[in-house]
Amino acid sequence: MEKKKKSLGALLAGILVILYFGFFLFISISGGLFTDPEIPKFVIIIILFAFLLPIIGVIIALVSRMREINSGEEEEAKKY
Repeated sequence: MEKKKKSLGALLAGILVILYFGFFLFISISGGLFTDPEIPKFVIIIILFAFLLPIIGVIIALVSRMREINSGEEEEAKKY
């Protein structure tokens, strides 16, 4: 039960962060930010990476946390 509770908390937090950055990425795309000819390409790339890198980082951290919870690594550390 404890593993399920920890997994659910980590998953919920990860999903919320992904939705947060995804929302702003969606707003940028649907608002025409990436199609505006006056905005330089490198600025568009920087903005794109500013939204995508945190999403990728959260996914990597979430996978790592799930493996840690499922392997019992946290329980082993409590013994010391």
